[in-house]
Order: sequence, then structure tokens, then C-alpha cells
Amino acid sequence: MKRLDHYYPTLGASWALAGLLLASSLIFGAGLGVLQRLLPSPLWGTVTLSYIGTMVLPLLFIWLMATRGRDAAGTGGAIAVPVNRPSFGSLKGFSVFGLAALAMLALTVVIDPLTSLLPMPESIKAVFERIFLGTHPVDSVIATCILAPLFEELLCRGMIQRGIAQSHSPRSAILWSAFLFALIHLNPWQAIPAFLLGLLFGWLYYRTGCLWLTIFLHCLNNTLSVVISRIFPEMAVDSGFIDILPKETYLALCVGAALLLAGILHFLNRNLPKPSAL
Repeated sequence: MKRLDHYYPTLGASWALAGLLLASSLIFGAGLGVLQRLLPSPLWGTVTLSYIGTMVLPLLFIWLMATRGRDAAGTGGAIAVPVNRPSFGSLKGFSVFGLAALAMLALTVVIDPLTSLLPMPESIKAVFERIFLGTHPVDSVIATCILAPLFEELLCRGMIQRGIAQSHSPRSAILWSAFLFALIHLNPWQAIPAFLLGLLFGWLYYRTGCLWLTIFLHCLNNTLSVVISRIFPEMAVDSGFIDILPKETYLALCVGAALLLAGILHFLNRNLPKPSAL
């Protein structure tokens, strides 16, 4: 990862990275869809290979630019800006990870009403069902719970947010990274929660400098989705808490989650390092 410290993309280059990922996603996603329709039963590794394929162009671009930046630094050029530089202030790392995980879980409950208001077309439901239920469980776990958190956090926080922050305010860097994080999901049913989760991940990355923290949170979020879809295969992919809980319980859950989220963010804001004002 040290080599990557030498590349911090501008806003324009960040859009280029997102564009490369989108192009790769469309190509390999379409190929996966065709392959799954042709096969009589799910073939292990199709989702994993498809996701690896989407990484190739952006990773190659990042590697080449990082190599160029490292070479320039060796001749007196720009200095390295670490991708991962953990700093938790007066708090212990494990406590920050735990509190951040609770905050993320609370946020998913708080944003549930927003995602429930947007009906999901049957065509999009079919795509999610193929990914979560129409593939081998191990294949789904590798692609969704391991590769996606590692690569998307490296791209959106480690590269895009860190790069934009070199020429823009921390607030702008967080907003742009969250927006592009939402954009690369290619559909509004994932984009809305992705944007809001991206804001949380971005703020935590800004305050702690710890990329492994956001990777952990992203992994936890995706793992919960995969586990729930496997345990309750009869549940529709667009189901939310509002669909499975009594109204009074649902309202109490949302209010409790909002209070928990506010309390954790207030505590972290007071105790985590403050690199510069937002």
C-alpha cells in the first residue's frame, strides 16, 4: 500500500476512476448475466470473477499513476500522503471500531424509511436475487463481503477522498467521495443508503485516517445483507424493517436508532483527533 501513498487524484481524476469502474461493471456485469442465464445451475466463482474483472481498469490506472508519483518523489517531486494513517486520539482502536459499527447499524435503521419509499422494479430485484441467492454462498461471500469492501473503500476513501482533500476542503472531499460511492452502485435503490453510509465512512476516515476502519464497516454491512438473504430466502430483496415489524415497534426502533446514532457521533466527535475544521 506504500506505493499508493504517492497518488492522490484530483476531482477530475476521481471522476475518471469512477468512470473506469462503471465501464468495467457494465461489461462484466452483462457478461455475468448472460452466463447465469445459459447455465442450468449456478457456477461457483462467476460473481467473484466478474467483480475482479471490474477492478482491473481502475486498479491498473491507480497503480500506474502511483508508480509515476513515486518516481517523481524520488527526484524531488510531491511527497507521499499515506492512505492508511490510524489515529484514535484518547480512544482505543477496538472501542472506535465497536462504536463505529453501532453507529453504522443505527444509521441503516434510520435510513430505512427513505429506501422503503422507492419501489424497486422487478428487473432490479432479479439482479439482486441472482447475486444473493442465485450463486454459490462462498462465491457471494468472497465478492460481496471481502472484495467489494476492500476495493471500494480503497477507491472511494483511500484514493478519491484523500486525493480531493489535497485541493478542496475536508467537507467537499467527504461529499464527493460519498457521491461517487453512490454513483458506482448504478441504481437509486443502493445509491441512497450508499451515499449516507459514504458520509459516515468518509467522516470516520477523515477523523481517524484509518482505512481499515471503513473497510471493516463496509464488510460488516455487506455481510449482514448476505446472511439475512440466506437465512430468510423467502424475504423480498427490497424488504425493510417497515415490512416485517409492527408499526409501533418500527417507530420505536427508528427513534431509538436515531438517538443512539446521535449519541455515538457526539462522543466520537469530542474524542477523535481533529485534523482541521470541516
